[in-house]
Amino acid sequence: MALRLLLLPLLLLTATILITQAQGIGNLGMDCCLKYSQKPISGNRVTSYTLQEPESGCLLRAVVFTTKKNKKICASPTDPAVQKLMQNLDKRVRKDKKGQPPRYRGRPKHQKQQQV
Repeated sequence: MALRLLLLPLLLLTATILITQAQGIGNLGMDCCLKYSQKPISGNRVTSYTLQEPESGCLLRAVVFTTKKNKKICASPTDPAVQKLMQNLDKRVRKDKKGQPPRYRGRPKHQKQQQV
């Protein structure tokens, strides 16, 4: 009898956990792409990308580009232009890792000389 009383709350708890995981409530911190952007993506605005896979809890397989202004752009991984942009970003990262300093734009700021 005591086992039956304990089994009912355990069964309800298990059902609640399964339902919340199926609805994605367990992944509150993650944003998923729901559709692809239809606009062309400019390569000079994009700084990085990540892959969104179904294994991450999102339904749509996508490439998520991050811009210099930290905006996210969702794109189709099968689009040839997207694949080319991914290759260019990979080359840029490899080039930066080889020890070449990043290029700076504009005039450098003058630093105050320290008095000794």
